[in-house]
Amino acid sequence: MASIMTLTDAILDHIPQPATGWAVYRQTAPKPTDKPPWIIETVTTTGHMVGETQRIQGGIGTLQVRIVSTTADSVNVLADDLMIPALTGLHADIPGFSTGCLTLAVDSGAYAAGLTAEDTSLLYQCRLLTYRFIWSRNV
Repeated sequence: MASIMTLTDAILDHIPQPATGWAVYRQTAPKPTDKPPWIIETVTTTGHMVGETQRIQGGIGTLQVRIVSTTADSVNVLADDLMIPALTGLHADIPGFSTGCLTLAVDSGAYAAGLTAEDTSLLYQCRLLTYRFIWSRNV
């Protein structure tokens, strides 16, 4: 039986990578001493669908892509020109699993994060894209 990590890693592998200069954190967070720009990519299961026989029929997954940089323009370009076109509607072919397509459920838009740039004293800008998808194991 395929591990849930097979599903998680395969979804993360479909996320396009930005040009150089951006740190990417997969399934983890930056260290307190790290500074943006960065992208935090997280996949998690957020629920299960159970049939009348009390057998799990499938799961609900969430992909979150958090983009943080110095300006709203830079996070918007990365979100609107790279991430959203590549991920929305994506159907991943994953050995051992059947999945539905990635559906953009929440787009926060750019907002001031709670982190201040030391050199400018301006708040970093953040944008969170949240995708939902369904999955089941091939048995």
